[in-house]
Amino acid sequence: MPLPRKKDDATTGGAPILNIPRAHVKLFDVEEYEKPYAVERKRDGAKFTLDPGFNCNVEVLNDHRDGFDNGTRFFESFKYKQDRKTGKWFNKENSKLGSVTKVVKPGYFQDETISPLMADDLEGFEMICRVKPKKNPTNGEVVGSTIDWETMEALPSKRKKKPADREAAPAQTDAEPEDLNEDEWSDIPF
Repeated sequence: MPLPRKKDDATTGGAPILNIPRAHVKLFDVEEYEKPYAVERKRDGAKFTLDPGFNCNVEVLNDHRDGFDNGTRFFESFKYKQDRKTGKWFNKENSKLGSVTKVVKPGYFQDETISPLMADDLEGFEMICRVKPKKNPTNGEVVGSTIDWETMEALPSKRKKKPADREAAPAQTDAEPEDLNEDEWSDIPF
């Protein structure tokens, strides 16, 4: 006899499961950890040591669809990477943390004079990105939502840009063009 089916309620332990191709999101409650730190899972008391990085909450401001997911919030982390030889932690350009750094501080990895990324830089920061289901790397189970790090981009500028090659429109005059032959246009019905 076949087993009964159970419809997924699109949540896992209270974490929303979202799949939004192009979302306008805001980061808030940002905390930075510069060293590995211990956490305890509330539901079962299990203890873990996590890598340093930035932890925050994310709110979907605009799902660019029907608005159903607007206001939905989820947890996100941007982790530092560890140098295998020295054991030191750093912000790696080709990583999730590196990608958000490039959006917040354009030119950061090319210009040494740009100050390091701080929690205050991320607090209240808004961007466009894909939000996708987050999977447990061990068993593939969907456990919530995450920002797709390869899709992060700054909000579009509200200022309209003029094309560089666009010239000012010539001024209108009341004079008739000299080369206009009205006989050529007489058969066009107006």
